[in-house]
Amino acid sequence: MNKSFYVYIFVCFLFQNSCIVKNVVTSLAIAFLFIATGCENDLAKVDAISAKIAETPVETSKEVEMIYSDSAKVKARMITPVFLQYKTEQPYDEMPKGLKIDFFNPGATKVESTLTANYGIRKPSERKIEVRNNVVVINQKGEKLNTERLVWDEASRKIFSDKFVKITTTDKIIQGYGLEANEDLSNYKIKQMSGIVYLDQTDSLP
Repeated sequence: MNKSFYVYIFVCFLFQNSCIVKNVVTSLAIAFLFIATGCENDLAKVDAISAKIAETPVETSKEVEMIYSDSAKVKARMITPVFLQYKTEQPYDEMPKGLKIDFFNPGATKVESTLTANYGIRKPSERKIEVRNNVVVINQKGEKLNTERLVWDEASRKIFSDKFVKITTTDKIIQGYGLEANEDLSNYKIKQMSGIVYLDQTDSLP
């Protein structure tokens, strides 16, 4: 194995055990690799390793439950098996193994709807969570939303999508592209309707 490989292993070890010295470790990694290779053609390797270090989570947690509140009242609860925190120029949190969010009513006395997805990412500065892949929202009435990408705005308590959406109610299935809705699906607007199928008859409207 060449010298750059051992340098990379050494840097990763330091980084995983001390997020406080992240900037120092990054600088040392670049310097060590450059000295070890001693060639201008290896600048690409330096850039690649530097980028990899920058995108390494500084903290990894498992079986996490987070509470989102407003004025001391719980408005949502998120549960995820893996929670990664990144301290980049624009910090963000990642839920790569999926997540579940329970949305509470204004009085925080009961869950009004539940969101599940295979992947999620949150930028604390924006107070928004973006979820992707097999996104499902079900409310207490049994109404269900299916899509592949959704954004929950924590401040407005609304959900948005720019992808294909399908809403299933007790008597019909509504399909279209783009969505804005309350988090409990009590009020929603599909931007571009593509069809409605009534479950008690075969008629459909374009």
